[in-house]
Amino acid sequence: MIELFLLLCLIGIFCTFGDVEIEQVYDFTFAGAGAATLQIVEKLMQSGKFTDKQLLILEQDPNKKNDRTWCFWETKTNTQWSEHIVKEWDNISFRSTNLSLKEHISPLSYKMMRSGSYYAYMRTIIKQNNNITLKYEGVASFEEHESGVRITTNEKTYNTKLFFNSIFDWELVQQQKRYPVLQQHFVGWFIKTQKPHFDADTATFMDFNVAQKGSTRFIYVLPSSETEALIEYTLFSKEKLKPAAYERELRAYLREKDIRDYTIKEREAGNIPMTCYPFAEHNSKRILHIGSAGGWTKPSTGFTFSFIERKATTLVDFLKSNSDMRQFEKRNRFWWYDLLFLDVLARHNHKGSFLFSRMFQRNKPARIFRFLEERSSPKEEVQIMRSFPLGLFVGQVFRRLLRTFH
Repeated sequence: MIELFLLLCLIGIFCTFGDVEIEQVYDFTFAGAGAATLQIVEKLMQSGKFTDKQLLILEQDPNKKNDRTWCFWETKTNTQWSEHIVKEWDNISFRSTNLSLKEHISPLSYKMMRSGSYYAYMRTIIKQNNNITLKYEGVASFEEHESGVRITTNEKTYNTKLFFNSIFDWELVQQQKRYPVLQQHFVGWFIKTQKPHFDADTATFMDFNVAQKGSTRFIYVLPSSETEALIEYTLFSKEKLKPAAYERELRAYLREKDIRDYTIKEREAGNIPMTCYPFAEHNSKRILHIGSAGGWTKPSTGFTFSFIERKATTLVDFLKSNSDMRQFEKRNRFWWYDLLFLDVLARHNHKGSFLFSRMFQRNKPARIFRFLEERSSPKEEVQIMRSFPLGLFVGQVFRRLLRTFH
């Protein structure tokens, strides 16, 4: 009888433990499934070095489609993004009240991607890799502990060894005064006209021939044919406008160009942070902020996609031999250039048209693009800096130094 009793006890113990779910600990978890997360995940899989790692992607929106238009310049022969490129231009134009130019930018090409194509491609990649889990849950909070990071969503809690956060916190940057914060905010229309109105081989990078109203405002025109184009009204300023104001300015611009026979096929809007705020200070041993949340947006222009691509490549190489996220970010000289430019633009927001006009007037677009892409030589950087009025920037250097040491 005693033996039978012990046997029944053992069976009961095993049955009890059999009902206990062993909590999974992921190796890498990502908050948000935007460009930063997807490029990192893609490069992790391409490297072949992380197939034994369990990846979790947490995205609150199950219906992400064509919610972004990504533009960047690169050599025309680069085919990395070819299957997602919807249009590329070999010429760009720049216009302001005192300058109108059109330049061939060879060997570069200005390229446009719609996010929907890349999202669909990455959904396929995720399905093909059993070590990647995608869950449509919004991240509510995350907290680092001794052995990892605990993430709470609107449905449950997850544990991970490393956490990559791409959720941008506007309050974090706007509540401080040490670093200027501007916003690149815009509304764009994809239009189709009955008659040909556009030069399909030329992208209008900036057209400042709109009322500036005390800030930096321009029109951005990306034609996909003689009768189709994306027209965006864009501002670099501290505050956004009311929604109707963007639409009013777009209508006025099209009237001024005598474009009246158009149909709006699609609308888009965006708001991109322009700041040198040191996001890396919020990284910890097991938490890395990525994308715009990590300062991966070019502060002086708002361009993001190509910078994310380079950061993602660097991060994957870093992860092959490092696991302390505090060691990842490195500040370079371009951060200081951007900080000085934003200091000036935040203080003199009405001078944006003047400053960009001086830069394009005194430099070829290819040199400007290398500089903005952070691939220029020190000699080219000196040439770019000589484009700007010395007094405006020297005064700001002293103000920045005083702010730094007080």
